Amino acid sequence: MPLIASTWGWVSITEMNKMQFTHRREMLRRMGAASLGISPLLASHVFAATFMDVEQAQKLLLPQADSFSAVSLSLDDAKLSDIAKTTDTRVPKNFNPQIWRANQGPKTLGWVITDRVIGKYDLIDYAAAFLTDGTTAGLEIMAYRESHGSEIKQSAWRKQFVGKKGAVAMRFADDIRNISGATLSCQHVTEGMQRLSALTTLLLAGK
Repeated sequence: MPLIASTWGWVSITEMNKMQFTHRREMLRRMGAASLGISPLLASHVFAATFMDVEQAQKLLLPQADSFSAVSLSLDDAKLSDIAKTTDTRVPKNFNPQIWRANQGPKTLGWVITDRVIGKYDLIDYAAAFLTDGTTAGLEIMAYRESHGSEIKQSAWRKQFVGKKGAVAMRFADDIRNISGATLSCQHVTEGMQRLSALTTLLLAGK
């Protein structure tokens, strides 16, 4: 096969065509990223998306509330062990959910809790609401950074949690169905919801 000179050295025509195609595809990817104001170094992460902030999630989850007040809850080893035992999950080392009490005048409607879990490779930020009897009022996906599996933000999947009470009512693949292509995201968010449900039990007990 004849060889020709190119910027890649002496190569065959077939090899050069492949290199030119790869180079063109890379240039188009970079141009697309630039047109979005994204650094070419970050172009591989264009799938990351933030859908809402905490305030927006609060209003979506418990729209009846007229105010939200931060709640401080210290999670010592005993509480973390209790959550792990109740949910039959491993509590992440960085488990640090943020809690807000939802108020309607002097009345407490429930709590909105934000947390994050690993999907397959990247973090998923989500918020959940629980009523004063521990029943799940809703789930919102706040930020999703994976290139696949974002179907978990669809209402059909999230609504499975509504009305469920307690970690035992949120078992992955039993009570909460999987989505093909998003198995790890579904599983880890479900396990996260179980932990938040157990955390709500501690709030109800005043611990």
